[in-house]
Amino acid sequence: MVDEPTDPRAVRSREAMVSAASALLAEEGLEAVTHQAVAARAGVGRATVYRHWPQLLDLRLAVLSAGEHELPPVPAHLTAASGADPRAELAFHLRTIATRFHQSANAVIAAVTGGAEYDEAMRRLREKLVTPMIDSLRPALTVAVERGLLRTDTTAETFAMATIGPLFYQRFLLGNPLDDATVDAVLSTAWRAYAPTPPPRPRSSRGTEVAQTGSRGRSKEK
Repeated sequence: MVDEPTDPRAVRSREAMVSAASALLAEEGLEAVTHQAVAARAGVGRATVYRHWPQLLDLRLAVLSAGEHELPPVPAHLTAASGADPRAELAFHLRTIATRFHQSANAVIAAVTGGAEYDEAMRRLREKLVTPMIDSLRPALTVAVERGLLRTDTTAETFAMATIGPLFYQRFLLGNPLDDATVDAVLSTAWRAYAPTPPPRPRSSRGTEVAQTGSRGRSKEK
């Protein structure tokens, strides 16, 4: 890929072309992003677009990269590290990701997901898009495991498959909207799936369960 310009006029021209390409991507998909279409949309000559991105793949990677945005930090009062319920922090991140699936990043994620199967540059871009989403879940999950709220084998990667995965399926494969209720339902299902298995109840010598009665540990057979 070519280096980004430093001349102010060239920078403004490049920004206008990226903006035009982003609009085409959001409206018609990645196939609509061509040198000719971007030139017409941005009001520049086609040679100008080629000068910045000689190859079509470079142009498309530029617009996809422009769709990357950092996830916002979680508010301090919701962080599990500060004593809050880890589920509150997880819900914040998952709702943010769900919102991103609805915004302009929607087209970027869809295009990168498909293109990553065939192109190494797309695969790297997919990793840059997906890794921050997974990493955002990691701090709250670490605290949840330490508190005994989730199993010790719970990882950000596996929990993401149980949460971000269903949200992706709902949005990109089924085309369903993702409201807070949907996000909360997905989180609750994943939380139950990774909750520690309760220990078996003690049994008497005759194989019947024993019920604990009182603080002294007295028991009686059911």
